[in-house]
Amino acid sequence: MNLEDRVPSLLSRARALLRLPGGPPGELSRAEIRPAVRAVLELHEGLVGERALAGPATYRDARLGAYLLWWWPQTYVKTQAALRMIPLPPAPRILDVGAGPAPAALAALDLLGGEATCFDASEPALAEARALGIQHTTCDLPEASFDLVLAANVLSELPDALALLRRLAGTVVIVEPALRETGRALLQIRDALLREGWFALAPCLTQKPCPALASPRDWCTAEVRWTPPRFFRQLADGTGLRADEMISFAPLIVSREAPPAPEPGLFRVVGAPPPEKGKKRLWVCNDDGRVPLVRLDRHAGPQNAPFDDLRRGDRIRLHDTERRRDGLRIGPDSSVENA
Repeated sequence: MNLEDRVPSLLSRARALLRLPGGPPGELSRAEIRPAVRAVLELHEGLVGERALAGPATYRDARLGAYLLWWWPQTYVKTQAALRMIPLPPAPRILDVGAGPAPAALAALDLLGGEATCFDASEPALAEARALGIQHTTCDLPEASFDLVLAANVLSELPDALALLRRLAGTVVIVEPALRETGRALLQIRDALLREGWFALAPCLTQKPCPALASPRDWCTAEVRWTPPRFFRQLADGTGLRADEMISFAPLIVSREAPPAPEPGLFRVVGAPPPEKGKKRLWVCNDDGRVPLVRLDRHAGPQNAPFDDLRRGDRIRLHDTERRRDGLRIGPDSSVENA
């Protein structure tokens, strides 16, 4: 299955929670748009800024319905984008921590197969997970071992995220909002885990302390472009919230098993500054640190053409770059490859 396949069930459950009048299986009727937009905006206001609604008690009744409409599809897409950052075996045993109505678990099942257990403190949210197809749910953290653990948009809602992570094993895939405070908090968690013997698998290509934490203005994000369902585009138009073309998120994948040694010339794109006249600049990171990658417009050519389409989160291989005062310079003889 894919996201589009899940839309009828998702929309049906959201309608029930929001008490909407009903409509086509893939889009909102005219009578549903205004109350759906109002519910999404109310929850959005509570999840940004002071984040007053960022907690398990939020996800019930109408707010849970708003989550299904707006945040569920985005979390599904973000989770699959994060999972694609590393090779993973098919049909893993999956634990979704802080699962809510299971967008991350279902994203992993649709991509990898396997079997999923959802753990959350909110029974109403788990009831929605079951309604959407999850068979195993629990309000107590399981003691069993799992191959793959998901934690999507949950760590920033916990008073002590490290305490939870220390109880986990396997490959742990974390997805957090791409806000500066949540993104930087995730990098601090990364460094704390590495000091305790964990290893970073992605997006990091280094086991050293995160270089982005050296400046309070920096953090690490990824992005994914998508074609959202029709009902989501209706909500984007109605709310003015633009997430219907590109979604940003802060990913981290860790494990207690060491990854292979980093390959020379391999980098991860971690930032995209505003456009500059006469050149293009990206921020990239690997075992040597976080540096600008710069190409003057006059040096654009077939060998470095992939540079034009790079996005945050992409992994690339560079050849014949030159280190300058403004960072790594892509010259006319440099090559850029997707890795």
